[in-house]
Amino acid sequence: MTIETGRAWPTLSSAAMLAAGFIAGPTGASAQEPFKIGSLSDMSGIVVDLSGPGTVVAMQLAAEDFGGKVLGRPIQILSADHLNKPDVGIAAARKWYDEGVSAIFDVGITSVALGVQQLTRDKNKIAIYLSSASSDLTGKACSPFGIHWTYNNYSQALGVTKYYLDAGKKNWYFMTVDYAYGHNVQRDTTGMVEAGQGKIIGSARHAFDNKDFSSDLLKAQGSGANVIALATTTGHVASIVKQADEFGIRPKQEMAALSLTLHDVKGMGLQTAQGLVVTAPFYWDQSEETRAFAQRYKARFGKMPNMVQASAYGAVMHYLKAVQAVGADDTAKVAAKMKDTPINDFMTRNGRIREDGRVIRDMYVFRVKAPSASKSEWDLYELVSTIPGEEAFQKADAAACPLVKG
Repeated sequence: MTIETGRAWPTLSSAAMLAAGFIAGPTGASAQEPFKIGSLSDMSGIVVDLSGPGTVVAMQLAAEDFGGKVLGRPIQILSADHLNKPDVGIAAARKWYDEGVSAIFDVGITSVALGVQQLTRDKNKIAIYLSSASSDLTGKACSPFGIHWTYNNYSQALGVTKYYLDAGKKNWYFMTVDYAYGHNVQRDTTGMVEAGQGKIIGSARHAFDNKDFSSDLLKAQGSGANVIALATTTGHVASIVKQADEFGIRPKQEMAALSLTLHDVKGMGLQTAQGLVVTAPFYWDQSEETRAFAQRYKARFGKMPNMVQASAYGAVMHYLKAVQAVGADDTAKVAAKMKDTPINDFMTRNGRIREDGRVIRDMYVFRVKAPSASKSEWDLYELVSTIPGEEAFQKADAAACPLVKG
């Protein structure tokens, strides 16, 4: 199976959920019952470039490299668009689990992820969160069968926050998207700022579908804050930064993009994005291994992979290896095997899955290059520092998650 670059992706409605199924493996195995896994994500909306069809491509590459079969059954990858609506996403996940899907990957938006997390407990099924960021998934909403794979809002904000605090930028103002993810980012980043002797001097919230940020930006500018912290989605960040430049906010005030990704930077262009700081567990040009995967991916999809899309490959491979090792589609045994097995692939060295489901891996702080420093279309970042995995994520919280031993 191949994914067609740039094709229109089906959408879901509450009444009629559309899922596209693809079989990776010999066509002669079609008579066997397929082993189903699914990618539930934003396939057409504001954060489509964060994961979307690109994540499905990475999952397909993993299935192909695994050999197309597991437990002697052809691997079938389903995909569906939750439209960033909890009712649509949770209904799609429930339908998949009821129809025999063994694991759901990706998910994204917090309100959908928290609903899917509850389903993993109710349905005794696995979910592996790639583009979901809420740290609550391994806190008060933890599940024995939910694995928070790629990053979380704490780890993504940590490098950026530390970078500006170390530069003496102590007064902060938040622009926050008004739903669970934004609230979590502001909460966790506030803790980092205050721990670094900084101060929050104001904040403003905006709706998820907001496109005009001029009023909030003027408030932030008037606050005199050293740093305007963007506790919002990747899609919103690009719009806010562009509008901030229209008001001449930079360089007098710094813009701390707490959720910026590779494709946001690419879309903004280096002229606008230069100097912004990004924290991520992956960049395509880090090593020979990352470059080799990135070139394979780009040949298939037409773009370089970001951290979520790259992590989809490793997540699927780790999951399939656990299924094969257990020798059965047994949720509890597979989850335990995944947690017992170190994670080693092109983007992670000696990673591990904690008892609360949090994957512990190194995170990297990057600065966006100036146009004059970029040598090619996707040459966008320069490495600033590395945050060891044990420092990059909050400690497991026994008070919040009953899976954690006190």
